[in-house]
Amino acid sequence: MNSKGIRIDLIKLILFVLKHLWVVIICAEIGFGALYLRTSHNTVDTFTAFGTMYVNNGNPNLDQYQYISSGDMDATTKLVDTYLVIVKSNKVMDGVTEKLSANYPGITSSFISGTLSMAPVSETGVVSVRSTTFDPKLASDIVNAVLEVAPAEILRVAGGGNIEIIDTAAIPTIPDAKNIVRKALIGGVAGALLGGIILLILFLLNRRISDVKDLTDNYTPPVLASIQRLKEDSDDKGLFLLSDQTPMEIVEDYAKLRMNLLYTLVNKKSKAVVITSAVSGEGKSTIAANLAISCAMSGKKIVLVDGDMRRASQREIFGFDSHTAGLSDVLVGNSEWKEVILKGRNDAVDILPAGHFPPNPSELLESEAMLTLLNDLEQKYDLVLLDMPPINIVSDPLVMSSSTAGSLFVTRQNYSDQREIRKALISAEMTGMEILGFVFYGEKLDQGGYYNKRYYNEYYKHYENFGNRSSDLIRKTKDSRQ
Repeated sequence: MNSKGIRIDLIKLILFVLKHLWVVIICAEIGFGALYLRTSHNTVDTFTAFGTMYVNNGNPNLDQYQYISSGDMDATTKLVDTYLVIVKSNKVMDGVTEKLSANYPGITSSFISGTLSMAPVSETGVVSVRSTTFDPKLASDIVNAVLEVAPAEILRVAGGGNIEIIDTAAIPTIPDAKNIVRKALIGGVAGALLGGIILLILFLLNRRISDVKDLTDNYTPPVLASIQRLKEDSDDKGLFLLSDQTPMEIVEDYAKLRMNLLYTLVNKKSKAVVITSAVSGEGKSTIAANLAISCAMSGKKIVLVDGDMRRASQREIFGFDSHTAGLSDVLVGNSEWKEVILKGRNDAVDILPAGHFPPNPSELLESEAMLTLLNDLEQKYDLVLLDMPPINIVSDPLVMSSSTAGSLFVTRQNYSDQREIRKALISAEMTGMEILGFVFYGEKLDQGGYYNKRYYNEYYKHYENFGNRSSDLIRKTKDSRQ
């Protein structure tokens, strides 16, 4: 199999989340705002009343010397939970309920118990009894009733000491704080987690190629080159061709592709190479055209065959007339290939157009006429490049597997889908087509600190114009041919 299996890269996942962190931030803000508004508008005010009592745990030091040791205070603090259990016992609650029932008919001991809490006051022997309800007077009445009923039961259970009421409960006039901000922060955290989950799902669903590592980690064929893709607002495909205005680093990218391709062809019997991709729109035709120009600049005799007879692209790239005779006309016997060869950029590249649209492109590519044509072209040229349709669209490139050295597989950054790539590689393997290597085509390439634009500009600054050099090289190549 050509595929190694799709893997999840944790580092890439983290970078993906960081790149789209704004999603997490927006979700957090929505969660914070939603819970803030809900808390501030829908929460009913509560009131807490409290009274205090001093609990003497029975230590003789307190009676004889009238001071409280740290051990006594620790003991009292630790006993608060015990006191609360006693206060919420049935005996105490029934007594409190009986005292309150006259003013609050229907009140229950379970309701009263749910409103109560106790806590030590700092590091003292004083205990605070609290009740929180929606009615401020009810809260104070509950506390006062507890302070009246509970001491006797606490002393009975504790088995000694005494309890003194310090402050009875007053009716609270200010509602309790709603903790709106704290609850809103909880909403913000929940929103952030939701945003993170959304990003994780999007990452797992995204099967597009984002960098070279996606190819090297998941597939067997090597990456022969990474090509920088120019962004153009115009629909003119000719603007993507190598020219005097092409940045030097892009020229060098194609030079690397050229050298790596020629290296893979050293022990091959055929000099014909198919250039294809998984689906349309991945840039294979542009790669094919510029690779041909780059090979011609190095002194090679190159012919570029537009093998996509269904949807010819080279005529648009080089500006040929759509009615120009070409490959299809040669294969059906209406023309000789030498008669329909056209000249590309600066007359350096020979181009065999697709010709008129035939009804049976696949059959023509499998014909003896195609084998004869390839044999003739390989005898005259150093390299034959065939721009073929995508593998997953039609079978045209696959029928060339037995008559060519192999294929260059073009992938486009943030466009090519790994599922489509795997499907194409399986088809290629089943038909015996060798994938010579990938070409990674994208706008954002990490070329490293040395091979960057600054390096190229510095390295070539002593040249006045790259166009002069390329034109001279092409002219010398033409002269040597003659």
